[in-house]
Amino acid sequence: MPIGPAFLLLTLVWGSTPLAIQWSVDGTGYAFAVTARMAIGALGFLILLPWLQKRPAPLRDVAAVAVIAGVSMFTSMYCVYWGVRFLPSGWISVLFGLGPLFTGIIAALWLGEPFPAEKISGSLLGLGGLPLFFLPGEHGGESLSAGMTAILLAVLLYAAGNVAIKRHSRNVPPRWVAAGALWVAFPLFLAALLLSGDPWPTAITTRAGLAILYLGVVANLIGFLLFYHLLSRVSAANATLVTLSAPAVALWLGLALNREEPHAGVLAGTLLVLGGLALFQWGGGLSLFRGRK
Repeated sequence: MPIGPAFLLLTLVWGSTPLAIQWSVDGTGYAFAVTARMAIGALGFLILLPWLQKRPAPLRDVAAVAVIAGVSMFTSMYCVYWGVRFLPSGWISVLFGLGPLFTGIIAALWLGEPFPAEKISGSLLGLGGLPLFFLPGEHGGESLSAGMTAILLAVLLYAAGNVAIKRHSRNVPPRWVAAGALWVAFPLFLAALLLSGDPWPTAITTRAGLAILYLGVVANLIGFLLFYHLLSRVSAANATLVTLSAPAVALWLGLALNREEPHAGVLAGTLLVLGGLALFQWGGGLSLFRGRK
């Protein structure tokens, strides 16, 4: 699939994912909801195994990337599902807008990639928007802080995983990265669910069930295939640039379907996060343009 259509489709999938996650944990528990989602995704890739084998990759390379991607998925996704209980769904996508910033910082420290002044300025601007989320108008106290901390930790783990995947997945087709990640992550989620001792839901509402099914099929299969496809074609930071457009979709869906009304601090913080991300990505081009004038 060309990069443009893949980017747009992934924007729609990721923009709708936060609300679906929030609906899926309602009445089921976050540990069960994420485990059920991963079970559907892992089973889906098993069904698609004949398609996967059309371009086999070296087993050693697949195993290494699968472990990296699976552990990254488990740690970051677990934080997301734990924290989503305390935050409006639209906030999740906005906070994940910091993904490219974290990815760029980690890539600079780990891989020695350039980190010029515009990227530093964009990172500071984006991070500066976070305190505005706590302005008067949204109540939550310690729960709000705990939810924000969990999501930011998820973004950090997700960014570190993307850099590691980008470094080790040169010989592995994107579909094998997506499948391997789910096959490694699902047993980890299942073990965490069993060790938690939390009771399994005796009944699942229609909305929660459909949300889990949507996440398992659309977000896991289609979403991860699109993302790892982009990650194989462009830089790690550019692949996560979809988080610049997804928050608009997520905030609109939260307002329309979940009656979420973001206060002025959230809107201002969102503008700073997205503005910082735009400066991070395109600041160098603007500087070059001014220099030519």
